[in-house]
Amino acid sequence: MPPKQPTKSLSRSLSNLEHQLMEILWKTGPATAEQIRVSLAPRHALKDSTIRTVLRRLQEKGYVHHKIEGRAFVY
Repeated sequence: MPPKQPTKSLSRSLSNLEHQLMEILWKTGPATAEQIRVSLAPRHALKDSTIRTVLRRLQEKGYVHHKIEGRAFVY
């Protein structure tokens, strides 16, 4: 089941890149940083560490949460 879109109670706005990551998660459902990086590759050539940083910021803003599966964080 895809993640729920954020409610209006989330007050922090999203950057363009944050919004693109959220669109991937809304469309595909839970994903790792690597899966998101691959999905963004046609539009942006970003390092995995960049994706993880953006995901951490989205988590701080309350847009995503993660669970640990093996050695990977799944958002």
